[in-house]
Amino acid sequence: MEFGVSLIGGEATDGRRPLGSAMGDDVSMTEATNSGNGKVALLANPAAHSGTATRNLDKVRDLLRERCITVELLAADSTAESIRAVAGSTAGRVLVMGGDGTIHLAASVLADTDRVLGILPSGTGDDAARALGLADRDLALQIDRALSEPVPVNLITGAERPVVTSLISGFPVAVNSRANAMRFPRGASRYTIATLLEIPRMVPATYRLTLDGEATELTAAVVVVANTAWFGGGMEICPGADPTDGLMDICVVGDVSRIELLQSFRMVDTGAHVNHPGVSMFRAAEVSLELLEDPGGTGAARDLRADGEAMGAIPPGGHTTVRADQSWLLVAGAST
Repeated sequence: MEFGVSLIGGEATDGRRPLGSAMGDDVSMTEATNSGNGKVALLANPAAHSGTATRNLDKVRDLLRERCITVELLAADSTAESIRAVAGSTAGRVLVMGGDGTIHLAASVLADTDRVLGILPSGTGDDAARALGLADRDLALQIDRALSEPVPVNLITGAERPVVTSLISGFPVAVNSRANAMRFPRGASRYTIATLLEIPRMVPATYRLTLDGEATELTAAVVVVANTAWFGGGMEICPGADPTDGLMDICVVGDVSRIELLQSFRMVDTGAHVNHPGVSMFRAAEVSLELLEDPGGTGAARDLRADGEAMGAIPPGGHTTVRADQSWLLVAGAST
């Protein structure tokens, strides 16, 4: 996630399974804030989606004021400051204006507490919002959902910070890093351009992947350990991944050529890549990843990213182990 100059101060009819009560229940907007002290904090990333959060900040404050909501504007200039700002706030509900990275930072503080995360999606990818049924672009509807009843969702734990969407290694790390550094184009197409630019440098690496205690060695260009279905700005990398089932979905793109990798990524938008012969899908409650050989030497095979944020690296001679259903997050209005 990038920061600029800081301004951060039963079954449903659509087939989605509701995780909690929806707007329209007999709950007043003020009661739905679920904060014992009646205060809502607002955290906005001014760099998200080329400044969308900054441009909408006054509109959001006006809409909250119309709903008789008292707002605490959180101030921060960096990743660390954002975490400190959320941790230092006494608000029972934190509304986040930004993308997956901003949500990730807030979740690292709010996990396993009775404080509620409200999502006002305004990032480049917005994969967390998409997975939780919160990706509407109507600002008033976003706010109503962010003030509605909270629903618990699972997180992936064991990395540097809890993970909301997915933990990635290999080629997607290089793509994500490249996309975050780009100023143009705007939106999810940035990931497409970054993919094309990074393809010539792609070299598969050898990993030891251990799923619920069963280990296997494999050569892979891509390893994605997912809590939710989407990554990279709307690519359905793990179709059907459910952040409430206590399991992680794992997508491995194996020892494929650059052309095959590009072809498989073109299929990810619809989830059709799961039928590609070079793609393997797994599910597990515990995943351990060890890097055995990195012939490419770019660092992407060892580096880890989650929710668009850097998450350290697989330790040399060691492994990174993550688990599902060991932590939870209260998200306002969520559904899957």
